[in-house]
Amino acid sequence: MNRTLKITGGLFVALVLQGCAMYQPVPEGYTGAVAEVADSVRPGDGMKSEIFAITELDGREIHSSFRASGPERSGWRTSLTTRAVSRLVLAAPQKVKLVGSHIHIDNMRAIVGDIRGTSFSVSGVVDFKPEPGGKYLVKGVLQKGVSSIWIEDRATGLPVTQKIVEK
Repeated sequence: MNRTLKITGGLFVALVLQGCAMYQPVPEGYTGAVAEVADSVRPGDGMKSEIFAITELDGREIHSSFRASGPERSGWRTSLTTRAVSRLVLAAPQKVKLVGSHIHIDNMRAIVGDIRGTSFSVSGVVDFKPEPGGKYLVKGVLQKGVSSIWIEDRATGLPVTQKIVEK
């Protein structure tokens, strides 16, 4: 019985840890064509910032600037640190979930921002067909009335996906 409990417990821990693992957009050992896509961030006042990111590829969650950013302590002071994540993706057609949002240093400030109408977000899924060796950037606008998000070619500055617009 004790051995069964240990095996069951070990399987449970393995499943939990597997569920926490992020999907890797380019499999280990892959040698085919890839492209680079970077999230973008607009650091604010240390309490609120903007992030525009890819959060899913073909329905699977990936590491993004939302996960890489957050409050950081430096001595007695806490401030919001934003980090722009860049990743390689397969140079093949895929569906990507784009998310643009204000992030706050804590939940209370987020709630106050929602109540005051000063926090905005936009999200949706678009088709994305990166070219081999291409370099792309997730861009967006967060403002009252109209917020939008898209992916653009870094070399030309032109959108390569549909713009998602929320009013």
